[in-house]
Amino acid sequence: MGFLNINTDLLPIKAHYFLFDAGNSPINPFLSTIAKERGYSPSVVGNIFTWLLLLNIVVKPLTGYVTDRWKCRRSVFLGAILLNGIVTPTLYLVPGAKSLVGEMSDAEAFGSLQFWWFSAIIVLRMVLFMIGEVLQETICMGILGGDTIKFGMQRLWGAAGWGVMSLVAGGAIDWYSSGLSQKDHLPGYLLSSASFLVDFIVALNLKVPETDGPTTNILGDVKVVLKNTKVCVFLVWATIGGIFTAYIWFYFIWYVDDLATIYHPERKSILSSIEGFSLTIECLGGEVPFFYLSGYLIKRTGHMTAFSISFAMFALRFLLYSIIRDPLWVLPVELLNGITFGLSYIAGISYSAKIAPVGSEGTVQGLFSMAFQGFGGSLGASLAGYTFSRLGSVMAFRLIGFIALIMCVIQIVVNYFINKNKKLIA
Repeated sequence: MGFLNINTDLLPIKAHYFLFDAGNSPINPFLSTIAKERGYSPSVVGNIFTWLLLLNIVVKPLTGYVTDRWKCRRSVFLGAILLNGIVTPTLYLVPGAKSLVGEMSDAEAFGSLQFWWFSAIIVLRMVLFMIGEVLQETICMGILGGDTIKFGMQRLWGAAGWGVMSLVAGGAIDWYSSGLSQKDHLPGYLLSSASFLVDFIVALNLKVPETDGPTTNILGDVKVVLKNTKVCVFLVWATIGGIFTAYIWFYFIWYVDDLATIYHPERKSILSSIEGFSLTIECLGGEVPFFYLSGYLIKRTGHMTAFSISFAMFALRFLLYSIIRDPLWVLPVELLNGITFGLSYIAGISYSAKIAPVGSEGTVQGLFSMAFQGFGGSLGASLAGYTFSRLGSVMAFRLIGFIALIMCVIQIVVNYFINKNKKLIA
């Protein structure tokens, strides 16, 4: 059904994507600096994110399997959204644990009750985020009947929600923190919670499709998929893409904070606004156009070539970070986010939908998420924490930039030889 050429049947899924990402954007990108303000070192924060992202290996495939097996997508999906709205503000209630001499030692942090309280809430809300994320992609692909071109057009509304709320939250945090020695993120927690609660109401109106048909052996179907060499190699590229993405997701804000602290302290008073605006550019200027065009681009290039392009742009993005000194100059670089994250993520989701046997759609989506955000994200968070501690943020980005360039070349060569050998593709 349409009105003024608008498919009104798809409005609820668009609104959900907008509100779901709007709920996550005031918190998720700022978690590293929230932890930093509490006195935790980059290596400690890296450990938190490493173990957190390792949960993807269990949570996302298990979510897909359980909801496929017992056909309970709707109840699990709604529960994850509602609980996230309730749990998120409690993070603000955790008392600070900052050492009197500044940054805490790793031993001090791990011996602190506040650290474990802080970590437990982060883990809980991120598990809820993982459940909601993998189910929303499966639900959307079900609503669209597997149309990968239309998928990007729905997913871009999530990028829009993330971009708009990042700007609002950044400005609100700067305003609320005026005159304070460090940022007070209370406005971010409140905006996040409100977005999730409204999203819950919207999601109640979603027509959530269950599996398209019965399956006799979901795990057996997955084993069949994994026998295809090209699929296994695809999961390797997804893992590497996750490593690169983790640097952005968890340490980009830390890096921008370092630029202001070391090179331009006069930017500190508006730093949250700069950071929020950078996320807005990432989403509205980068992801939205590429989500819109991704279906057409992937149709022309193929899923594997999409990863080649993404890796090349990751290399460029990281190397640009390594020569920037003024936080304001990161803003134009964030336009590359549409190619680095957006293109590779849509390629992964659409390829997973393409290869999934009937009845195992959620399970295979969880498999991609396990590779991208589980193995890849956890390895990336650990590597980023280590290199930030040892080399500093600027040199850490230079190192990972050269690694991304090397991986791009390797990926192109491997795909060339796989495509020449027809037996490996079958």
